[in-house]
Amino acid sequence: SGNPLVIEKAGVDAEVARLSTLFSVWRNQRYANENEVSRLPMMIEAQQRKVALYAEDAARIEPNTLQGICLELGGRKIAGHDAVGDALRNVVKSIRDEQRAGGREIDQIVGRFGGFELGVQATRGEEVPSLYLSGACLYQATPYQTGSALVAALVDLLGSIPKQHAAGEAQLEVRRKRLDDIRLELQRPFEQESRLLDLMTRQRLLLKQLDLDKDEAGTAKVDGEE
Repeated sequence: SGNPLVIEKAGVDAEVARLSTLFSVWRNQRYANENEVSRLPMMIEAQQRKVALYAEDAARIEPNTLQGICLELGGRKIAGHDAVGDALRNVVKSIRDEQRAGGREIDQIVGRFGGFELGVQATRGEEVPSLYLSGACLYQATPYQTGSALVAALVDLLGSIPKQHAAGEAQLEVRRKRLDDIRLELQRPFEQESRLLDLMTRQRLLLKQLDLDKDEAGTAKVDGEE
């Protein structure tokens, strides 16, 4: 057909389809943002409490080194790398034997280290019991069986607490910024909404000028009668 309205309609239809797809993407992202912005304040509040607990633990740390390590086990103070290593190895072995004999999970405080309560956990099965430090939060050490490895694990664990505090603060800032960014994004409308509405208005006018709206109405009527 040489009718320019037909050519125009083809272009309008294509542009309406393109912008409608973009609008669907924008709308779906908006739904996702609204869902996230409803959850973030609670997540931020929980993270704030966690960071405060990390700060409390970081303040209570009594620094220790591999060679100058000192701790308390069963009310007895033990100092020195080798002596502490032997004592920790005996604790782990004793808890493991007890767990195997009783077939139950064990979780008990056995002493103090670096300003924290020192505990040990043993679960069912053949897993090696693991040491942990308990303060405002609980910090799990990598399980080992040799004295040297147990000493290193405890010293590393104590040194990791300030790092966990710093990581918690960084995560808190990330969530705060994310909340601000999403709230700003939610204030923005679909940028091409006005053009889409104009094109849809023109699309309806073209249908009318080409008498295609009558065909569609007639088709709908026939379908209804059938």
